[in-house]
Amino acid sequence: MSWRGHRYAPAAGTPLCDIGAVPDGACKELRFGDGDDSFNLLLYRRGDEVRAYVNCCPHFSLPLNAQPGEFLLLRNSEIMCAYHCAIFRLEDGHCVAGPAEGMGLEPVPVRLDGAQICVGAP
Repeated sequence: MSWRGHRYAPAAGTPLCDIGAVPDGACKELRFGDGDDSFNLLLYRRGDEVRAYVNCCPHFSLPLNAQPGEFLLLRNSEIMCAYHCAIFRLEDGHCVAGPAEGMGLEPVPVRLDGAQICVGAP
């Protein structure tokens, strides 16, 4: 399923948070909706650049983090799935090692409106 088809996916233009809420070089998790059907979004910031992905490992459809808001970040701007150790580049979401090798995280377009991070147009 594409991120846009998810029941709780935020619409284009939806404000997500202030850029300052995402520490430089770190990730922030946002959740839309309740329960098992919620839509989990991962924001990653590097300086003034923000990337967003559906917080779901393509290997086994589990979140990348085992605990809310806690991610296994590696050097070189990579993130490791807490469940099966797949490693993804945060610059493009591509899996570079582990059971999801050759797959990628699903990107969600975002844009900055001043200091506010918003969902971008598909």
